[in-house]
Amino acid sequence: MQNLLKLLRSGSLIAMALNALSAWGQIAPMFDPTIPSGSADAHASRPAASSNTPEPVASIAGWSLHDELDKKSPPEQKEVTLDPNQPEIILFFNPASTPGKPVEFRYRLSDYDLSWTVTRAQLAHYRRLSPGHYRFEVQAHTPNHPWSTPAAVFSVHQRPSFYQTWYFYVLLALSVVALAIQLLQQHDRLLKGQMGMLLEERSRIASDCHDTLMAGFAAISWQLEATANLFKNSGQTQSPAAQSCELARSMVAHCQAEARRIIWDLRDSDEVTNVLSHALARAIRTHRLRDTVETTFEVEGEEIPLPPNAVHHLACIGQEAVTNAIRHARSSKIKVRLRYDTDSLNLSVRDNGCGFLPSDSETRAGHFGIPVMEERARKLGGTLRFNTSLGGGTEVALTVRFQSISEPLRQQHHIVRWIGV
Repeated sequence: MQNLLKLLRSGSLIAMALNALSAWGQIAPMFDPTIPSGSADAHASRPAASSNTPEPVASIAGWSLHDELDKKSPPEQKEVTLDPNQPEIILFFNPASTPGKPVEFRYRLSDYDLSWTVTRAQLAHYRRLSPGHYRFEVQAHTPNHPWSTPAAVFSVHQRPSFYQTWYFYVLLALSVVALAIQLLQQHDRLLKGQMGMLLEERSRIASDCHDTLMAGFAAISWQLEATANLFKNSGQTQSPAAQSCELARSMVAHCQAEARRIIWDLRDSDEVTNVLSHALARAIRTHRLRDTVETTFEVEGEEIPLPPNAVHHLACIGQEAVTNAIRHARSSKIKVRLRYDTDSLNLSVRDNGCGFLPSDSETRAGHFGIPVMEERARKLGGTLRFNTSLGGGTEVALTVRFQSISEPLRQQHHIVRWIGV
């Protein structure tokens, strides 16, 4: 019995020892630096090796001008020149090595793209390139990784068309200048032709007036003079018929003088000038026929050129005022003064004659000098005044603003302006 109990106790002890050994096998052994690393160290080193895999590097694979499937090998100098009629190019790129992982690209074309374009495709298509030099850049990376690899570079040169070159614009500018000069020359020839036509027409009218009108006035004057001689020979000079004949003779004489002055104006082409003092001086000299009339002419201020038609009207007004002073006022002194102000000119013709009353209708009967002067002043946009009194002489004063002188010229587009029509 005792032996049996000893065996049972020894069996339980053996079981306990086996359980202890199995529990000891489940405990991980402590790290011993003297023991070399085994399979566990090798397994731990594999993730570190995958994190050190190099990033993909982009490279230019080729280019095409028309088809996205027709790829050409890029030249060694890494550039291409496009003809003016070919403003389109397709660039192909890919990673230099195949890492076995997804790859993203970003590319841009300098002076064309505003920012980078990110894509997984391996081409870039550009259309309607303007003339110039472009720089194409492309980079590659693994998604969610930084762009750390260098960019592949490719140069594109788009040649300009002829009409886009600088020498084309120079030729265009020279052509415009030549055309402008040609048009100015044609305009100048046209004005000269119109001027010649008008001068020829004026000469024709003057000749016709001299040959017909003046001849008619002369015949009428002879007939009236013969009638006056008949009244004188018969002693009827104081009869109403004789007085009417004498009045008709004076009217014919006045009309002859006015007709001569008009003919002189038509034939005298030297008055075509833009200097008023010269035209007035010539007009005054024509009336220095009497030594008893003392005429002076003064110019004040800085004289400026005027439109020839304005010079014509002003000279005619001054000439008419001097004529009236000589013929009707019986003056011995005439003073003509031309003054230039900052914005206007003033023309004054003063005499020491007998004067007249502007309200007297009999004074103006049969005379058209004053209405003609007023009409010319109205055309110039000026103001004409008569300062006169019986026995106190007469002053004809004209004031014209420079602005009003230039306004009528803008309204006359089809008339030669310098002629004074």
